[in-house]
Amino acid sequence: MSDEDQDICGLCGQPGADKFAHPIHWPGERTPDSDLVHEECEDKECRRAHSLLSDKERERFLRAI
Repeated sequence: MSDEDQDICGLCGQPGADKFAHPIHWPGERTPDSDLVHEECEDKECRRAHSLLSDKERERFLRAI
């Protein structure tokens, strides 16, 4: 596997991933297909999933982790 293949973002599929994906995800958050992601892609997906949850759902999830 070349270096170029190893930096593919597990969320968008584009090269240049700059961080390891966070291991915990909001309910409904799309999980990456690989260990690496672009910080921007991960932030965007996290915000999207977070915005779909009610305050009660967020609190319940946070208490469970």
